Amino acid sequence: MTAYNSKAFSFLLIFSSLSYLSHASDTLKPGETLYNYETLVSSNGVFELGFFSSGDSSNEYIGIWFKNDKDKKAVWVAKREDPFPASSGSLSVTKGNLVIYNNRTSDMTILNSDAPATSEDTIAKLLDSGNFVLIQDEKTIWQSFEHPTDTFLPGMKLGLFNIGASQPRVQFLLSWLSPDDPDKGSFFLGFDRENKTQFNIWLGENVYQEIGFWDGQKFRLFFESSSDNHNFSYVSKEKETYLIFNNKESNVYSWFVMAHNGVINEYRMEDQQISMVNYSLCDGTTERNSSGCLIIPLVCENGDDFYEIKGLMPTSIITRRATAIGLNGCELLCRSNCSCVAYAYSNGHRAECELYYGSKVDLLKMTGEGNQAILLRGHRKSEQNRKKNRLILVTAGVMSLILVIMILLATYLIRKYRLIGFDWQRDGMRSNMRLLLSQFTNENDIKSNIIGFSKRKNQDMLPLRFSCVVAATENFSAANKLGEGGFGPVYKGKLFGQDIAVKRLSKNSGQGLMEFRNEVMLISSLQHRNLVKLLGFCIHRDERILIYEYMPNKSLDSIIFDRTKRLVLDWRTRKNIIEGIAQGLLYLHKYSRLRIIHRDLKTSNILLDNYMNPKISDFGLARAIFENEHIAKTKKIAGTYGYLSPEYALHGLFSTKSDVFSFGVILFEIISGRKNSIFCESDCSNLLGHAWNLWSAGSCIELMDRTLAGTCPMTDLMMYIQVGLLCVQETAEDRPSISDIISMLSNEGASLPMPKQPAFSTHLMTDGTTSSRRTQYPSQNLVSLTGFVAR
Repeated sequence: MTAYNSKAFSFLLIFSSLSYLSHASDTLKPGETLYNYETLVSSNGVFELGFFSSGDSSNEYIGIWFKNDKDKKAVWVAKREDPFPASSGSLSVTKGNLVIYNNRTSDMTILNSDAPATSEDTIAKLLDSGNFVLIQDEKTIWQSFEHPTDTFLPGMKLGLFNIGASQPRVQFLLSWLSPDDPDKGSFFLGFDRENKTQFNIWLGENVYQEIGFWDGQKFRLFFESSSDNHNFSYVSKEKETYLIFNNKESNVYSWFVMAHNGVINEYRMEDQQISMVNYSLCDGTTERNSSGCLIIPLVCENGDDFYEIKGLMPTSIITRRATAIGLNGCELLCRSNCSCVAYAYSNGHRAECELYYGSKVDLLKMTGEGNQAILLRGHRKSEQNRKKNRLILVTAGVMSLILVIMILLATYLIRKYRLIGFDWQRDGMRSNMRLLLSQFTNENDIKSNIIGFSKRKNQDMLPLRFSCVVAATENFSAANKLGEGGFGPVYKGKLFGQDIAVKRLSKNSGQGLMEFRNEVMLISSLQHRNLVKLLGFCIHRDERILIYEYMPNKSLDSIIFDRTKRLVLDWRTRKNIIEGIAQGLLYLHKYSRLRIIHRDLKTSNILLDNYMNPKISDFGLARAIFENEHIAKTKKIAGTYGYLSPEYALHGLFSTKSDVFSFGVILFEIISGRKNSIFCESDCSNLLGHAWNLWSAGSCIELMDRTLAGTCPMTDLMMYIQVGLLCVQETAEDRPSISDIISMLSNEGASLPMPKQPAFSTHLMTDGTTSSRRTQYPSQNLVSLTGFVAR
């Protein structure tokens, strides 16, 4: 994130000195007009109001900015969804109202249309707080603070007003569309209309980030500002609920901005200098370990067990949620967040779940102060040593007896069944796992696979009944359908209170039972934060179903190739995605039990969690090779055009370098926001060839997605493009390993090898002649996620 994200506010300076003399005051009186080359300045010179244009746009807006801000970044914009052409606007007090004129079209907009004046004796005034007000009979009838844009200033209120009226007023922050476009963006910050104690960042209708809550006694924020210069107040009355803050220090002015990508940034002005404070909020683009943030590690330090105590919940860091999900749902909410220390569930006239995020020591101190049933994370300690020792003796005796019985039983089974002679068909309790193995493997394979599963203890990956899957997806309701790929349709479901993704093998799918078995057998043995987790599977007659953890942000391709959605992916988020994919591949290629080649790595197979962390998915085409193997061959070439390495597409040879090639293609798609398989410029080269030409010409910036302007350092861009070119070289031996790639990306300034021209970077169109560098044209069929290529 760059400091105070804004560029190039251009102002017309015609007659500037004359106009400054005429409108250097803070007031616009009846009949007066403010033209596009004039400004209002608050009485103490803190804020300035005038006309501005942003970025390369020819449109103009009316806005307010800090007078001494060299970038003139607007903290408030009037009618930002309806700009007017440059040099054509004016603002006046006409018949008591604030009116914006488009002097080219003669159109006019009343700024205070929600509170029209009833008298012509009004004045408009810019205050030192940044509030632009319309005053009638010494009473404010309209103010800009009631119509905030993306900036939360001291004294401004965010909340719900006129509650119970036919048209209640909601005041919230709404992000810009991009760093240079003041139009309405995708993220907003405000209170939950249903639960007025919750203060959240929203993306559409979904909660993107919890910011704070009212615990019944005070308003708690899920962060601590590093500047600690704020006094927040939560006001809840019959007709209104809002949050307001003021600065503690009179000589330091600080405020908050809702950035275009959903991040809240804090700024401060001290000694007339504006700077951005270090991240004050935990968000999806930063590590959740800064001061005051709720830390969510991969493994919960205190475990995932809960035991009951009697006491009273402390008031510090506690959130209450009215819920109908019951005790189990309340436990799931706490279990899914390692920062949750304890929970309690009340099933009275209003079902309520309390989640406690404070100190465990503070909670235990209050065990004698109440009779509330509280479930505390951790393990209960024995109360008396005598009982503990007695339990150990009893347990030791029982375990010894069990051990003897198990030895005798094992000896009997080995002699009678010889392990692999067991007749699965005679077992009336045959499980889904046995059915899966018996369909695709011979007797020896069954033995090795069962032993492998036993050693790995795949207790998290469960066979499920078909009826459970039907109930979880509401009978595969069309409303729950997330999309469809080569395997078949994918549905959103809910199982035991947890969101899941259900992938159902289509009868018309190009993939089949072998791919289904392959995915179950491979992914169940893989555990890594950048690999999607398989929760279970189901086999029922001709149904083959896979159940995964649900990824709320869906797949990378659904965001990176969408002009609006990709605005949430700033450069740091994209770097995090690239590096996360690399870490997942490193695990597959080097640290998993077998060396795994994914063979179908592409943006649609990269899923994104709540915090935009990438997870590699879809292992139906993956192949495992042993440690001493480096390359394998197949007669059946499977994958997706645009991502296939040349040795695999042409000769069926695949290795870890095949995945490296696909990774390079994904890297270019993330940087450019453009798809390789449908890219076509005037020379009809694909995205790889386009990148090569720009890099060779020293014009790397032309490859960069325009939405990254101002956020992507040039050194970063050049390094990532060079690494991408190294990945997509034609010869597999020339490509770096994934461990080398991670080293390159993490060592800024390191000297990188010079890449050779990429594979498939040119299309040779001749009259039947061939070339040693043949290229295949990309498939235009973008519906299927996976294509099979006949050799």
